[in-house]
Amino acid sequence: MKIEFSDHALVQLKNRPRIKQTMVLATINSPDQATASHRQRNLYRKYFGDEILEVVTVTDNDTIVVITQYFLDES
Repeated sequence: MKIEFSDHALVQLKNRPRIKQTMVLATINSPDQATASHRQRNLYRKYFGDEILEVVTVTDNDTIVVITQYFLDES
């Protein structure tokens, strides 16, 4: 399946320089956890060291569209 980044996700990558596009792709392709969410979205989580990256996507036909990505706040 093809993976695309929404305009919002691309802006967030620039605003969150610790998160790399390769990390987002690894999270989608090999998640530690994947769950369905509201509004037909999917959440993918993957550990990077002691942090968890969460990637929010929606599937449009044969394309996974990344909506946003962020590290979860464990506090």
